[in-house]
Amino acid sequence: SASASEIVSGVIQDMDRGVIIGQRSFGKGLVQNHKEVGYNNRIKVTTSKYYIPSGRCIQGVEYEDGEPVDIPDDQRSTYYTKNRRPVLDGGGVTPDVRLDAVKYSNVVKGLKSQDMIFKYVNQWCSKHDSIQPIGEFAFTEYEDFKAFLSKNQFEYESETERFLNKAIKESKEEYAAISPLIESLKAKIAAEKLNDLVDSKAQIVDIIEKEIATRYYYQTGKVQQTLGNDDEIKEAIAVLKDKNRYNQILKKG
Repeated sequence: SASASEIVSGVIQDMDRGVIIGQRSFGKGLVQNHKEVGYNNRIKVTTSKYYIPSGRCIQGVEYEDGEPVDIPDDQRSTYYTKNRRPVLDGGGVTPDVRLDAVKYSNVVKGLKSQDMIFKYVNQWCSKHDSIQPIGEFAFTEYEDFKAFLSKNQFEYESETERFLNKAIKESKEEYAAISPLIESLKAKIAAEKLNDLVDSKAQIVDIIEKEIATRYYYQTGKVQQTLGNDDEIKEAIAVLKDKNRYNQILKKG
């Protein structure tokens, strides 16, 4: 989350009024205004910073390629919530309960970049007039999806292939001497990639179900389908049902 949503999250945390779950927020605590500079150009000028009840500013201080970079805790100032729990500035809101962000496998990245799931769902929906209500619907035709990929000659580059191809480009003079080894590695990589669709089945099915739910129940259906498979929602429900754990998290420091 970023800006207004993370400021609200930080206020809830500072006042000890709720448990924050997930990953650290982006760190957008600045206010910008536009200024016309002539010749149909303008600049964006930072005019203010947001400070939340503990006194901290959640604005990040270091970025790389537009993404916030975590800095060591000893380089950040410590503030305290209403219950005297320590919280840090200079890098978004750190959740009370950390959960890893969803990471897509290489095969999933390949499917998404080539719109293979989107295209498959187009075909699937043309053969189905309706689906079960959200909560009951489940996609069970994974072999049909794999056949679709084969028919459409789906290919993608794995991280190992990317590294290997880069190495080949940078060592053209030595390639002839090691070409048998390179070809052997390529064959092993190709064999391993055959298992990727099996290893990533749960993740791919989840994406397909969301795409199908969207076609029949629109944005509401997508959200409902997403919530049913969301680890953060599951963890939030678990925390809310465990009064002792909830109170322990918000306990005075």
